[in-house]
Amino acid sequence: MIVSDTTPLLHLARSGLLDLLRRLYAQVVVPPSVWEEAVGRGEPRPESHALEEASGKWLAVQALSGRDRTRSEAFRRGAPVGRGEADAIALAEALRTPILMDDRVAIDLARMRGIETRWTTSVVLEAHRREILDRKAAGRAIEDLVASGLWIRQDVLLRILAILGKR
Repeated sequence: MIVSDTTPLLHLARSGLLDLLRRLYAQVVVPPSVWEEAVGRGEPRPESHALEEASGKWLAVQALSGRDRTRSEAFRRGAPVGRGEADAIALAEALRTPILMDDRVAIDLARMRGIETRWTTSVVLEAHRREILDRKAAGRAIEDLVASGLWIRQDVLLRILAILGKR
């Protein structure tokens, strides 16, 4: 199981890689605020269909307890993070499970709370390590994530490509 923030869900869905989450983690849990961001409030996003198909199967929306909501509000007062990020961190802490997110400040906050963090690119590298994706498919997946708008620092991208043997 893993808790996810919005950005990884959107980029994996745009890239046709959303199913990697099911194959790697069996269940992905998101707070309602992340779900609303991911499917779009009022105006549905293009990724909504893939996310709604996964919902109720391996993608679950879980409400925060009162205590977790209070913790999330404290995170937002203490750090420049959004509601979805703060809620996801509070949920991951409550469930004692890793979190998937890409925002540097939110990742630092989660790590300070003792939560194991993963980046969107970590999903592809883990899928490659577990032989779900071969080198070529993993390299294509990274390219697709970049094409979907996922920003990856150049030095990080070069390290990922070196790991995958594409350099």
